Amino acid sequence: MKKSYRRPANLKPAILIASCASLFLLGLAYFAVGAESVPTWTLFLGRFHPALLHLPIGFLVVLGVIEYLDSSMGGPRIGKACEIVLKYTAYVSTLAAVLGILLALDGGYNDDLLARHRWLGCITAVSVFWLIVLRTRARDRRRNGFSIPYHGALGATIILLLVVGHDGGTLTHGSGYLTKYLPNPIKSVIGMELEKEPGSNGFKVADVYQDIIHPIFEETCIACHGVDKSKGDLRLDSFELAMQGGELGDTIVPGDIDASEIIYRLHLDLDDDERMPPEGKRQPSDSQIAILEWWVESGAPDAGLLSELELPETIEAAINAQLEQPAFVAEAETMVAELDVPSWEEIAATVAELQEDPRINVQPIALDSPLIRVKSPFGESKFDDEALAMLAPVAANIAELEIGFSNITNEGLATLSGMHNLERLYLQKTTISDEGLEHVANLENLRYLNLYGTQVSDDGLEYLEDLDQLQSLYLWETQVTSEGAEAFRSNALDQSQINAWEEEIQALKQKINQSGVLVETGAEAGPSS
Repeated sequence: MKKSYRRPANLKPAILIASCASLFLLGLAYFAVGAESVPTWTLFLGRFHPALLHLPIGFLVVLGVIEYLDSSMGGPRIGKACEIVLKYTAYVSTLAAVLGILLALDGGYNDDLLARHRWLGCITAVSVFWLIVLRTRARDRRRNGFSIPYHGALGATIILLLVVGHDGGTLTHGSGYLTKYLPNPIKSVIGMELEKEPGSNGFKVADVYQDIIHPIFEETCIACHGVDKSKGDLRLDSFELAMQGGELGDTIVPGDIDASEIIYRLHLDLDDDERMPPEGKRQPSDSQIAILEWWVESGAPDAGLLSELELPETIEAAINAQLEQPAFVAEAETMVAELDVPSWEEIAATVAELQEDPRINVQPIALDSPLIRVKSPFGESKFDDEALAMLAPVAANIAELEIGFSNITNEGLATLSGMHNLERLYLQKTTISDEGLEHVANLENLRYLNLYGTQVSDDGLEYLEDLDQLQSLYLWETQVTSEGAEAFRSNALDQSQINAWEEEIQALKQKINQSGVLVETGAEAGPSS
């Protein structure tokens, strides 16, 4: 009987394609740099790079898994599937690399980091074509099994892809995006700068720029205007660079908010092409915008203690709220053990369903914490009574409810009755009146209440007098009078506790007086102690 042999595979087509792909991609990476003007269609196509780049990542991970199975002893023979996935990985890697190069033509990125990302991205795509050559050669010798050249190159390509992905994330979101929330003990081991402890910098010692203005920039602006990415040649990662402005010039004009480009863009419609930050990016809150306006109008100081500055009442309240926020998160985490609330695992499915509603934004207070923060999203989808009623299944888990500027009504606030762990409630710029505060009266753990711009009057404050935990109440632009506010403040004081403290003070003073030493010198001045 005549033994049949497989015909050896023809490597020439694979080598030819890999060579052409190498010349094309590496040539494109070399020559597509420094263009002063580019056609708009290239920028349009480049915008699809972020959407497409996940395909080669996913394909390479899948390829690694099925290649491991195919080469394992007794594993399934799925070589054909490996070939198909490898070829499609080559296609989508090339397309992602090309679109990435087109996207970079728009500029505004850190040159060194962008160059590394461009070259490594193209090299990754080229590597996939040569993986096809190595796999064809390996399988020409053995139908399956481990091949050091091919599997080694595949592992190296996956590692290279991780580096490329990290650089891409840095270009898009700024330095430290992936490590921002790395626990401090791990940061200390690897020598990274540690995060400040929550609440470590109160109002009295807070610096106007470092502790107030810069954190707003860091939260909403620096991802696009920092060291790794500087759209419009504008950087906001330091005071000096912020004052230099960008390509349009007067980004910040001290003392003149009308001439300051940054204030103008913050007030554009969300879907306006010139809006900053653009739609889809994290937006500053209205109170943060008000703080920035005050800062610019005050001459954009680069330093100064808040306690030494003259602050309007509304701005002082907004700054206090911003400074309190990190401390609130830390305190909420310590509360969990003391509260009887459903675990995160028990509410995760419900939270996922709520997130599908465009009117509702639900986030955990901290990683894996059962306490949650509910916010009314920025945009056209307004939070309303129906959305608040949908929160009933997770009412006990809500520690913060930020539904200002929404369509909530007095009647809708009836849902608050189940939120017995609620600590912070934002109702600013809503139609809430005295009648609605009747539903707030039972929130025994409430510490922060923002009623700015509502219809609340002196009469409504009576509902809040039994809230023993209330520490911050914001009433500007309401119908509450100065006399009513002062009366509420006085009534909120626990006079019995104050009397007890005063008695303790008198007792301590008496102890101090009794602790002296009687010294007799015989002088006419008499005894001294």
